[in-house]
Amino acid sequence: MAVAGPLHVVRPADAPEEGGRPAPSFLVTEGLTKRFGATIVVRDVSIAIGTGEFVCILGPSGCGKTTLLRLIAGFEQADAGAIRQAGRDITALPPEARDFGIVFQSYALFPNRDVAGNIAFGLESTGIDRAARARRVAELLALVGLAPHAGKYPSQLSGGQQQRVALARALALSPGLLLLDEPLSALDANVRAALRDELRALQRRLGVTAVMVTHDQQEALSIADRLIVMRAGAIEQVGTPMALYQQPANLFVARFLGDMNALPVEAGQGAEIRAAGTAFRLGAPVDAVPPRAMLCFRPAAVSLGAEMRGAANAVPARVVSAGFRGDVIRVLLAPEAAPELRIEAEIPSLRPVPVPEPGERVVAGVQPAHLLLLEGEG
Repeated sequence: MAVAGPLHVVRPADAPEEGGRPAPSFLVTEGLTKRFGATIVVRDVSIAIGTGEFVCILGPSGCGKTTLLRLIAGFEQADAGAIRQAGRDITALPPEARDFGIVFQSYALFPNRDVAGNIAFGLESTGIDRAARARRVAELLALVGLAPHAGKYPSQLSGGQQQRVALARALALSPGLLLLDEPLSALDANVRAALRDELRALQRRLGVTAVMVTHDQQEALSIADRLIVMRAGAIEQVGTPMALYQQPANLFVARFLGDMNALPVEAGQGAEIRAAGTAFRLGAPVDAVPPRAMLCFRPAAVSLGAEMRGAANAVPARVVSAGFRGDVIRVLLAPEAAPELRIEAEIPSLRPVPVPEPGERVVAGVQPAHLLLLEGEG
């Protein structure tokens, strides 16, 4: 089958090679499309995921990320395209004929079964004898740290413990692929962070290929080998968390992965750009200014202080507000040459520097290397 769209290869840089060529991908979708009525929910999605990789599908609500996961699992059938797992075409196979374990946002535990019984559920239909099942359940209980809770029921467990049960059940049949649908979103922040680290460590130890859907940017940045950012059913960009954060393809990706200042470009050529009534110098010249071009930089890249006066990319501004946000103090600035615009700056709250007051005149500066020229959101 011909690939209907660009193939986004999602594979670590150190993937094994055979005969000088990259090892084959474990999971591939080609031109995958899904419609609900007249609405295209997944549009021409082609990806390739390497064996043992942890990939996060990220995007706003309604972007198609959960539908893409359901297509991979077989819970939905594609209107066009193909899915291959370990070289086998699974496009038309029912879920039970595919090699995956899945963890849902809601856990989907059986309330009338204890922890051991929930984990054993999938094993009971395989013909494995009771003793072998018991050994496998014991292994999984130890793996997720729930051995002391084997006889408890889901209602007697915390949210984090319930999620560990769901994870152990998904791993019971040693699947080649682990699918995770917003698995941590129902947990509070501290539990979510701890379980996220445990999940990543467990995935690495087992070597299972994992695909996780999430809307949590920090979660995706911290756990994934590669990110797939989606919008309106299509892929916007694929890459490592650091690559997407530092070199986003457009303003949508940039802002979805964190706060980003974006100043409309008034004119530009080469490395010289004018925005917010100020001349800026880029770290490297560009061949052409993109349509609806925006000059972009992260709040953490903004420096404030008298030493910025006369420096490259200095912007005289007035302080609009300053707010404490834990590790940082977020300062909102209005450039004097374009007071209708806003620039956000971050000052580490532990740094012994005075915090500017609203109305105070300051000079903000951004190093050329921290400036990006991006196409604005259409």
